[in-house]
Amino acid sequence: MSGNSLHSKLNRFQGAILGDRPTPDLQDVPARYRQMAKAVDGRIVSGRAGSFCLVKTHYSRYHSHGHLTLGDIPGDGPFPVSAFTRKDEPGYVEPASLLFIDAETTGLGGAGTVAFLVGCGSVVEDGFEVRQYLIPDYSDEAAMLEALLSEFDDTRVIVSYNGAAFDLPLLQDRMIINRVARELAMGRHLDLLHPVRRLFRRRLGDCRLVNVEKKLFGFQRNNDIPGYIIPSVYFDWLSEQNPDLMGMILEHNRLDIVSLYYLAAYLARAFQTEGGILETVDDLYSLSRIYGWRKQNHRVVDLYRRIDALRDKPPAGDVLLFHAQAFKRVGAYEKAVALWERLSSASSKEGFWANVELAKHYEHRVKDIKTAYQYAKKADELAPQSRRQRQLLHKRLLRLQSKLSR
Repeated sequence: MSGNSLHSKLNRFQGAILGDRPTPDLQDVPARYRQMAKAVDGRIVSGRAGSFCLVKTHYSRYHSHGHLTLGDIPGDGPFPVSAFTRKDEPGYVEPASLLFIDAETTGLGGAGTVAFLVGCGSVVEDGFEVRQYLIPDYSDEAAMLEALLSEFDDTRVIVSYNGAAFDLPLLQDRMIINRVARELAMGRHLDLLHPVRRLFRRRLGDCRLVNVEKKLFGFQRNNDIPGYIIPSVYFDWLSEQNPDLMGMILEHNRLDIVSLYYLAAYLARAFQTEGGILETVDDLYSLSRIYGWRKQNHRVVDLYRRIDALRDKPPAGDVLLFHAQAFKRVGAYEKAVALWERLSSASSKEGFWANVELAKHYEHRVKDIKTAYQYAKKADELAPQSRRQRQLLHKRLLRLQSKLSR
């Protein structure tokens, strides 16, 4: 078969698959699509695969989000990658390269779940912009996904909240099902749920985004639509063509994306200042734990000085024990002993370990066997945590008794 005839056959097949029809104009768009666009203050974008609604919202540098404004976020400074990762990863990300993403879906997962609304936010020259892609009907999903694909490229750093477990896998699956793309291009993905839990779960407990933004930024949502109602509102639109509540869904999505930007900047600032913006014992201790995982003990002991100076509440036993171990690792034994002694009378696992550490210290460093034996006996009275720990403690007691008898 000649090359020309093969080429003509391929063209005919392409026409059969894609449809040799012009891009529809607004006159070809159903009236209910225009009704939706008007209700959410957007515009209809039409293509060969269908139509979707695009809504753009601009936030100036003076936009307030609780007690912060966009102008409070340094726009010219990069964010350290280590602010968002468990390990101390080197490198920085520029705010301009960040793409904040959040999807509203018809369910919590499964083959039939569709992202009917996808919001994307990014830093622009004079503030922050949110672009929202909304499908008026299931048949327009491919058109929306094709347009959404332009938001992604190899230079983009995607930022989400629980997106690694939900949003991004769902979007990638829908891209494949609709034959739009096999994967989403990106430089890397930063899921803020995990650094938020590491740094703030001890104090906040509830790490849902609405609670985090309230407690960190003082931002209180008014008349916000609950997340569990969102799918039913979209189903009502599909069946009744009533767009009255769709605007609330888009506002909910916008607020999520704007909060992600503030949250990314807040996390970055916490690490850039080495805890300088943190004001509670719980948050400073959580940051100490992160530095401890990274073997940065000098930062751990520096943070304890701030914890000791705070008066919001006395440090708990696990806080004192953790920092005592850090003082020990850097050779500051006097400070470590002071903290162990504060814990030695506590009837807790921290009290047990403090007495064990004091027994070690007086036996091996101070060579005061009598005092070491007293602390070991005290540890034994506090019920060691496991059979193995009991065995080790009794072995220590026998050794100390032997030394005392000599």
